[in-house]
Amino acid sequence: MKSNVGALQIIQLDLSLSDAWGNLSDFDSPFSFVWEFNFKDFDINRDCYANDSIGLFKRQWIDFEKNKEKGIDSKDFAKKFWDYGLLFNCYGLKNITWITFHNTYDFGFVLKILTQSPLPLHLHSFVHQLAYFFSYNIFYLKHTFKLLGLLDIEVGDLDARQEVLEFLDYWGLINFH
Repeated sequence: MKSNVGALQIIQLDLSLSDAWGNLSDFDSPFSFVWEFNFKDFDINRDCYANDSIGLFKRQWIDFEKNKEKGIDSKDFAKKFWDYGLLFNCYGLKNITWITFHNTYDFGFVLKILTQSPLPLHLHSFVHQLAYFFSYNIFYLKHTFKLLGLLDIEVGDLDARQEVLEFLDYWGLINFH
């Protein structure tokens, strides 16, 4: 994971917010909100990438040239992440639980953006940095569902992601209504 995150540039990050009962943010509208951030850091003509990931992004209509011009600079994103108080859950001042699908890769890229530096050399340093910024309230859905035998999820499997969301909605762990 460290070498992949170190060698690659972030292309996209999805983020949603919910309350303790799984209700997604609606800002008093009939819609729930999930944000999809496309970054300008990645240059398809210069940077390393995995062909299957690029294929997935292209099927999702990601325009890499447009992102280079109009995408978000990761430094600006990091500043906003700091400014909005989403960090330093380690002091117990906030009751934030982080739920991720692609486990350590998601947090690896976010840590790389926040610190604007390579990931720590050792796993224990990485875990310490994670706890410092995000506390220990982190759940990895992909790993959890695989352990429970509920899904066989491959990277980029959008159908499997939909299954996860439907499962969470069915059991009242997240509310799309």
